Amino acid sequence: MLEASRRHIPRYGTAFFVLCVAVVAWQCFVVALDTQLGGMSRLLHEWHTVAVSVANALLLLAPYWLLPRRWRWLVWVPLTLLAVWCMIQVCYCRAYDDLMPWQSLTLTENVNSTLAASTVSLLRWQDLLIVVPFLGLIAACVLGRRSREDGPRVKPLLYTLFAAVVMALAGYVNNTDNFERRFFHNFSNREYFASNGLLPYGLFSLYQAMFNSHTVSDAEREALQRFLAEDCPHYSDNSYCHAEGRNLVLFIVESLHTWPIGMEVEGREVTPVLNRLVAGDSVIYAPHVLFQTSHGHSSDAHFIYNTGLLPLRDGVVAVNWGNKEYPALAYALKGYDCREIICTPGVNWNQNVTARTYGFDTLYTRDDLMAAGCFSRHNDIDDAALTDFSSTLLDELHQPFFLEMVTMTMHVPFSTSQSRPSWITASDTLTAEARDYLNCVNITDSCIGAFIDDLQRRGLRQNTVVAVVSDHTQIYYNRIVGRSDYDFVPDDWGIPMIIAGCDTTLRYDPVIGQVDLFPTLLDVMGANDYAWKGLGHSILRFPVRSAIQPRNMSVIGDSTELTQHQRRAWDISRYFIFDAR
Repeated sequence: MLEASRRHIPRYGTAFFVLCVAVVAWQCFVVALDTQLGGMSRLLHEWHTVAVSVANALLLLAPYWLLPRRWRWLVWVPLTLLAVWCMIQVCYCRAYDDLMPWQSLTLTENVNSTLAASTVSLLRWQDLLIVVPFLGLIAACVLGRRSREDGPRVKPLLYTLFAAVVMALAGYVNNTDNFERRFFHNFSNREYFASNGLLPYGLFSLYQAMFNSHTVSDAEREALQRFLAEDCPHYSDNSYCHAEGRNLVLFIVESLHTWPIGMEVEGREVTPVLNRLVAGDSVIYAPHVLFQTSHGHSSDAHFIYNTGLLPLRDGVVAVNWGNKEYPALAYALKGYDCREIICTPGVNWNQNVTARTYGFDTLYTRDDLMAAGCFSRHNDIDDAALTDFSSTLLDELHQPFFLEMVTMTMHVPFSTSQSRPSWITASDTLTAEARDYLNCVNITDSCIGAFIDDLQRRGLRQNTVVAVVSDHTQIYYNRIVGRSDYDFVPDDWGIPMIIAGCDTTLRYDPVIGQVDLFPTLLDVMGANDYAWKGLGHSILRFPVRSAIQPRNMSVIGDSTELTQHQRRAWDISRYFIFDAR
């Protein structure tokens, strides 16, 4: 009788279940630490998050006890998916400063060699903390001794639910919490996940995806029209313009920070071309531009600069809403020959579609650059091929022209196969990451210089405005000087805006947003007869001193009378995107 009773004690099943709960809770805790709570140094301080993670793991795996023994292998499905999801999220957050929205998991058209290389470069040794426990669980399962009999299932289920309730009370109950705010407002995916755990995050994300309407209600449409009529500028004068009728060349530079401009390595300038531009006359230079990209990242920047609108905080405009009618800089430049040149295939970030949306007459992609032999002439260096191809177009462009170039060399992982060794890569005063990044910055700087020289040789320089902007940040300056990623200052993250050849000399040090480039360029180019001025403000006529960070809608810079407009503009842009035809 005693032997028969012992056979029904689910020793292996219970031990395996406990290990599964421990692994799931640990993985979720590591994601929360890595993306929101300050890293592994906070390991012993976030006991509330530990309790939340355990409660969620218990609830997630509780159905295990309802399965007959022969079906309990199904538990490996959520375990494997969660391990993969955790790895994706820690890498994604290093690039995008947030967790990936659920709907972005379906964007398979963006999976390519560039994405794969970027993902590998984002991996860190601490990511083993996610993988190793999962592999250990597999080993324990393989080596462990399985029970041959089904044990009782109701009692373990009740124990599991009771333990989940206890851990939830320990993790969620906090007298200082506003539960309505905590569970029903998502200020950022990573904050929501760290505060509430996997299951509430999954349910809330599913709710947002299903019920967060992508249509505009009559009340929202009315608010949109009222904002456009009453709060958006309606000036049409070109009193700040000294470049009317000039050509426009817009470089959207991958991952360019402000801090390398003026920097020296081993006594040599990293960006001699940009240094000359910002130090010259007839140049507008704003060194403290706040990047306002969200989950669209680079494509969000293209969207902001070309349309004067702000991106979505919970989706990728260029992919999901790229084929709509938006106002655009190319439309404002009436009579211009408008062309866009990119280093990537046109399918990346839906650029085959958005080039038309943004008003370009012609899009040249990687295929065109390869067919012209530009890559073979420049050892497969993207930006050298880009500017070489662009230079060959100058003879066929009809003036005035608008030429937009999107660079690529400074994209992670700063591949040495797509660059060349230099005195920067030989330096022993920088980390390997800093050397590789700054070497790519130097390459792109020289490519921009080569194109400007070609403008000069063709007699076009004096009649061309050259604007250089960045799509987003990449490597904060605090890493260069050895400070923590959680201990940085404003100068660490700024990206530049340079507009040369505009007959206006201005260094604008206050914080501005990416959305402020559109109206500033309208002023510079004398295109204010175009009714749409964007949702930003021209720094030539408005005292812009702040911008809104999309991650948590915080104000960066000094709050002014424009701040309320800047904050409201995010909602208005959302209505505009969903209401566009």
